[in-house]
Amino acid sequence: MGASPGYRGLSVAFLDRDQIRLAGLGDSGNPERPDVDESTVFEAGSLGKPMTGMLLAELSEHDGLPLDSPLERLLPSMQFDDPALKAVTLRDLASHRSGLDQMPSNIDMFLRDTSSRIFGNDPYRGLTEKHVFAAAENAAVSSVGRFQYSNLGMALAGHTAARVVGKPYVELLKNNVLTPLQMNSTRIVQREADIPARSATGQKAAGATMQHWIASGYSPAGDIWTTSKDMALLLRSVALGVGPGADAATPRFDAGHARQIGLGWYTTSIEGRDITWHDGATGGFTSYMGFDRNSKQGVVVLSNTDQPVVAIGQRLLGLTPDGPQPRSPRTAVTLLCIAGAALPALYVMLLRRPTALYRTYLMLSLAFGTTLLVLVRRLGDWLTVPPTSWALGCGLLALAACQSATKQTSTASHPHAPSPLKTTLLGSRYAMLLLALLLLATVAVL
Repeated sequence: MGASPGYRGLSVAFLDRDQIRLAGLGDSGNPERPDVDESTVFEAGSLGKPMTGMLLAELSEHDGLPLDSPLERLLPSMQFDDPALKAVTLRDLASHRSGLDQMPSNIDMFLRDTSSRIFGNDPYRGLTEKHVFAAAENAAVSSVGRFQYSNLGMALAGHTAARVVGKPYVELLKNNVLTPLQMNSTRIVQREADIPARSATGQKAAGATMQHWIASGYSPAGDIWTTSKDMALLLRSVALGVGPGADAATPRFDAGHARQIGLGWYTTSIEGRDITWHDGATGGFTSYMGFDRNSKQGVVVLSNTDQPVVAIGQRLLGLTPDGPQPRSPRTAVTLLCIAGAALPALYVMLLRRPTALYRTYLMLSLAFGTTLLVLVRRLGDWLTVPPTSWALGCGLLALAACQSATKQTSTASHPHAPSPLKTTLLGSRYAMLLLALLLLATVAVL
């Protein structure tokens, strides 16, 4: 997109009190409907958190949902390992003041996050409401009453409210927020077959395609699919204070960094203006919505790459975004990985080893180089590093492979060739060294 690398398609809405203007540009990534407009459906990620906040506020006002009752009273059958969590309220959860970590700290979530980063998989797929409650029962909390962003906390808030009211979260959100605001294109997609025909395709900013995020136990924290037109309707209702649960946007608690928070909505003082907002991200989408509490001007920005759009939203609101970010270390790591992929094979060329050991080293070196190039192709910083450099890395590895394969080595020049067992042991040691280097590169590029 011109001078702004990393964006593919953008759908934008601008609010001026009760007037809404809509625009779309770029490519949706959907070959059936490539043009982006106000009806293109995007994953909006954590824009679902303010919606959950609005739902709680609406249920509190009209259905008597007790926002300030402790969880031990709302969920009497649950056994919390940490007694401090028993006193946490729905208001605490929805304002990120429960003391819960962002996500459960266990090997399953670590592997899911790693798989998402490397292969682009949905890290929440298969997780259910039961997983959320189980994670809460096993969680340890810290600093209850102080801001600490938590997807687990917001998911727990949504599902706890649903249990208290006696209806599923998705049904409550639709009936109490989406339908009253006529947000007819907004939904939580339950399965792949239900993906809207007008949906965009998500990518990393560098180009790798990402798997869609569909309904999970963490839906109250952000599995929303929506359009800029629908989000403009929601933003207008909150800015004017007339929508269901609009009171959720009222700032009540300190959230650090000149921010306050209500139920899922931030309010930040920027350049003398109070901006109420939230942003969102999934594997291949980013989003932002915000409005000026005094002028009632607002903006929605939806994008189908993982490049942040907060600065775009702030510019549209007439604000000066933060200065350019320093160059990412991933740029240097990307270049090092490209150059380093062929080094083991080149190293083997310099060795004088018996044929069997030489071939073992060569095969391991080629496997290392190929894996490293595949990895960096998926995760590298291709917004800064020219993609042609990856082709050069492939060419260098191929050249090293050809030169190494044609090098004349024989056991005749090595009368003391190691036994097959020793060859295996030496090969295993070399393989462990290469594996350690590969893991180090993976951690660095992630």
